[in-house]
Amino acid sequence: MRPITFGVIRRYCSRINRVSICMKETLEYRNFRFIEQVPHTFDPLYLYGIGPVCSEFYGEEGLAEPSAGSLNFLPCMEFMLSETPREWRQNGHEQPR
Repeated sequence: MRPITFGVIRRYCSRINRVSICMKETLEYRNFRFIEQVPHTFDPLYLYGIGPVCSEFYGEEGLAEPSAGSLNFLPCMEFMLSETPREWRQNGHEQPR
């Protein structure tokens, strides 16, 4: 299986849901109200995993900026990205690329 980059997967994502981007190497994350707000600097990074989480958003509109108001934990899709591709293993063997 060939590695998937965020730039490829972004095209298939909901345009109306909140997004959290987490870096595998540091576990640091950034939240965004819409996928269009995610900088394209993340596009060449490799997708490591996807899943639903609740994360920090602010104000009634659920924005990512603290200046928007009170803190809320709201559902979003988290994308874990990495600078290196994930190694796929099945039955102890790496899958061919």
